[in-house]
Amino acid sequence: MNSFAPIPTENKEWGFWGTSVGNGYDAELTWDTASRFLHEHFDLTPEQARAVLDNRFGRHLADDLSFIEGGPATAEAITNHLARRVNQDGWRKSFEDVIRAETGKTYPRREPVSREDLFANIAREHLNIETLEERKSDSLDFHDVGVVGIRRALEAAYEAGRTAETKK
Repeated sequence: MNSFAPIPTENKEWGFWGTSVGNGYDAELTWDTASRFLHEHFDLTPEQARAVLDNRFGRHLADDLSFIEGGPATAEAITNHLARRVNQDGWRKSFEDVIRAETGKTYPRREPVSREDLFANIAREHLNIETLEERKSDSLDFHDVGVVGIRRALEAAYEAGRTAETKK
């Protein structure tokens, strides 16, 4: 069970919280979602997530939420937006730089995921298909898949394509 619980800002005037309020966002929603995102993607403690969001970078990150179509109205929309940003090299470097400055944590450079690995990951995560390798057995090569799983797999593939396009 994940016991992460975001802690309140120490910078209500500026940083992520202040900018969220100034931009008319639901500051509690954006703060909670961004804190959890930092925990899940960068393994930050609540205190470390707060330090990153209270930082000047937090202001820029909150301003960037304005690029969410329909605004940062749901945790899912915010999380998806932040995930796209983390997958863009420039943003990834900015996240890592501020985390390093605030916490001392460093991250190894990630190798790009191959097309085949991407397909296999999507099949495993969204369709519960162990492998995309042909195994010459109907019971192993054909699967019953629900429409919800298919939709999620297509959404994941779409997002991967959007992310790849932004890296060009």
